Order: sequence, then C-alpha cells, then structure tokens
Amino acid sequence: MSSVHCVTRLRHAAARRKTARIFVVLAVIASAGPAAADPVEPRSLPLFDGHIHYNRSVWEAIRPDDVIDRLDAAGIQRAFVSSTPTEGTERLFERAPTRVFPLLRPYRSPADRRTWFADPTLVPRLRERLESFPYLGIGEFHVFGADASTPVMRQMIELAAERGLILHAHADEDAIVRIVKQAPELTVIWAHAGFDVPVERLAELLERHPRLLMELSYRGDIAPEGELSEDWRALFTKRPERFLVGMDTHVGGRWAELDELAEEARGWLAQLPTGVAHRIAFQNAVALANGDPSAFLSVPIDSER
Repeated sequence: MSSVHCVTRLRHAAARRKTARIFVVLAVIASAGPAAADPVEPRSLPLFDGHIHYNRSVWEAIRPDDVIDRLDAAGIQRAFVSSTPTEGTERLFERAPTRVFPLLRPYRSPADRRTWFADPTLVPRLRERLESFPYLGIGEFHVFGADASTPVMRQMIELAAERGLILHAHADEDAIVRIVKQAPELTVIWAHAGFDVPVERLAELLERHPRLLMELSYRGDIAPEGELSEDWRALFTKRPERFLVGMDTHVGGRWAELDELAEEARGWLAQLPTGVAHRIAFQNAVALANGDPSAFLSVPIDSER
C-alpha cells in the first residue's frame, strides 16, 4: 500500500471516529424498534426523514432550537440534512449530533445550482470540507441529462467512492441512470423518486440497480385522497428496503407544514404491512446511516394485514 493510501485511510478513520457515537445510538434505536408484528399506530410511528434542508433563507426565522422543536412536534426522530450553504447543516449537527446526519451540498449559494457540475473548483472544495467535518454523503444536488456525465461530475463521484459516501441526487431519469452506472458500488438516493416517473419504470430501475434508493417527498400519486395506490402498495411490499420517507424543507413554507407533511406520510404508511411501514419510515435510513445497506435486508417483513 502506498504512503498516500495510508494517509488517506488515517484521515478517513479520524472522520469515522467523529461519528462513531452517532452510529452506536442508531444501533440501539434499530434493535429496540417496534416489532414487525405490532400494529402500526400512525401518530406513534417514528420517522427518519431522508430529505431535510436548513437553508440560509430560513436561518433568521427558524433557529436551531426551533428546528428541533418542530422535528419533535412532527415525530421526526432523525434526519439526513443538507443545506445551502452547508453551514446550515453544520449548525444543526452541532445542536443535535445524534439526530442530524449531515450530507454535504455542493452549493455555496442558490446560483450554484445551475453551474456546479461544470465548476473546476468544486471537487477541491468538497474534499477540504470532507476533511474537516463528518459528512456521510454528498447531496442533495440537482443535475439533469448529460450534465451528469461532465468531468466535474465524474470527479465528484470518484471522490464519493474513495470515501464511501452516499450520493443524494435530484435528477431526471437520464441523469440518475448515468450516475448509478458511474458509481455501481455507491448507494444513490434518488430524491422524490423521480417526481413523475411511472411506478412500473421505478420498479425496473430498482431491479437493474441494486444500490439505488428512492426518497418519496412530492410523490403525490402515492396516496391520492389519502388512499394508498395499489401500484405503490405492490412496489413497497416487493422492495421495502429501497425507500425512505422525506419532507423536503427547501423553503420556509415546508417547515411551517412539517407536522402536516409527516402526518400525510404516516397515513399511507399505516396502510402497509407493519414490517414494510417500519422499514420505510425508519429502519432503512438507520441502516444507511450506519454504512451497511445489507443490515436491513434481514429485518422480518410482516406480509399479513
């Protein structure tokens, strides 16, 4: 092994030690979670949110203590958090390090959303930030079509692979396929499950790409009028380990609606078999945060209803 590889391993080990105490808490939570056979009581179902932002636009209106109060009120016990700029994520992590699981967003300001994938300064900036803070992944980032195959994008994926990081992509189908083909060994979260990609196509993509997970905010077709769609029910039951709930607090209005959004998610989760509901609500994210996607494959699934 080269000296460069040795130094890199030592740096990564230091970052892992920073988050070890968080993973211990998660392991206890997972082992003490509700039994698969217990009935789902919607209000009591804990959530691990896969899509929280704490952007500069809401810092002054919603302080970190207020954020924790709102998460408590909504029954969101843990969350993957990314922010524009990323200082928002770091503020929340400092306030609640056992509840906030930080992802590094590549944006310094909202303007970067349109150009980040072609910015030659991006990867050095990301690398520097990753060396100084225990981020678990990169994202949420927006990318569409062929922009997912730029040299900068490829370099960012290589950086994520080097460090074993999650990727969280807000992308169209073309871009998400490009990403997972470039990073078959990485776990990739597809924000909003592609928004409007048909359920049958989602099923095909999950079959083809075993490390692809889907976060479910803004998928209004899951439970129109509150009734769980049969197509979604079938997919959730077949692939329960591949989904995360999310609220996507990208603007202040979503923070104001957080409790309502969480209750909507619990409404359709309660219509699923109990083990499936608990996986999607909480256990899948626990396994992902622990860095072992295979850990939740052995969780028993109650297929009875």
